[in-house]
Amino acid sequence: MRNRLSVVSLCGVLVASCGDQPLEPASLSSDVDGVAVAAARSGPPMSVTVEFGRNALGTDFFPPGEHDASFHAKDAIRPRAIVIAAGGTVDFVVASFHKPALYEPGIEPEDIDTSLLEDAGAPFPFPPVINDPAGRIARRPLNLGAPVVWSQTFPEPGRYLVICEVLPHFAVAKMYAWVVVK
Repeated sequence: MRNRLSVVSLCGVLVASCGDQPLEPASLSSDVDGVAVAAARSGPPMSVTVEFGRNALGTDFFPPGEHDASFHAKDAIRPRAIVIAAGGTVDFVVASFHKPALYEPGIEPEDIDTSLLEDAGAPFPFPPVINDPAGRIARRPLNLGAPVVWSQTFPEPGRYLVICEVLPHFAVAKMYAWVVVK
């Protein structure tokens, strides 16, 4: 009984000490399951840097006709929910073989017409890319080299959809994210 009380007391001390930790601003290092943890004390930040694809993860082995778990690791956006202040900027660090596009508030992932396709323009065989202009605000060319930064400023409040236009990245890996502007 005495040991059980000691364990319960220790757990109580640990929980109490965790509650005293200050909130950190939203960043790549403070996200939980791909969702940014925003600091409520100071309001949303004016700028956020986001990984758009992750070359350093997974493997290059893809069995014929299917992808291993690395497909989902590489073809991801982190954090997946970005909160910024109106007038703020998001810097997307776009990895190789990705093509971001930004859609206006009100557009949902299921609104994207994946039958509207075009050639990626790659100098080698490459999957088609989505070209759905309905509600699209901006898009970037396919990145075939080292990571590049694609900066977008969000002057108006709303919830904006960001997708990778590479068809299997969006349709299979669900490579999309939200920018919530407050």
